[in-house]
Amino acid sequence: MQWNQKMGLGRRIGAWGSSLALVLMLAACQTPPQPKGLTVKQQQVLRAQGFEQMDQGWELQMPGKLLFEFDSSEVGSAARVKVTELAQALMKEGIDRLRVEGHTDDRGSDAYNLKLSARRAQVVAEVLMEAGMPKQNIEVKGLGSASPLVSGNAAENRRVAIVVPLL
Repeated sequence: MQWNQKMGLGRRIGAWGSSLALVLMLAACQTPPQPKGLTVKQQQVLRAQGFEQMDQGWELQMPGKLLFEFDSSEVGSAARVKVTELAQALMKEGIDRLRVEGHTDDRGSDAYNLKLSARRAQVVAEVLMEAGMPKQNIEVKGLGSASPLVSGNAAENRRVAIVVPLL
């Protein structure tokens, strides 16, 4: 009688082990899910355009490319061309969701600088939309003087950053 009980237990363990092995083999054959985020080609395009990968996404600081005069939110013709070319390169690779962040130097009140930085971000967003980016996919943020590239009243702080957020 004991021998029969041991044989029954052995068969159950063997059947369970075979079932487990089958499940593991089937799981290994499944196609892995696509990672969320950008394709390798999209990442290459972002790097080629000057973007750097950061915690919140891919960021393009635009000093030298898109700086503003003191107390101005006007986009010059050369900067307009650069932003248009950037938008076209991104859209060609299916990147059409952006956050545009405006910045100021530290002259003026915080309240004024927040409004000025928002205007700067908005005018760049309008250039992006003129180039074909969907309005609903562009988030506009004014950050005032809260995130300077350099300390003080440096012109490098009067800028717009463009961010491709992580999905």
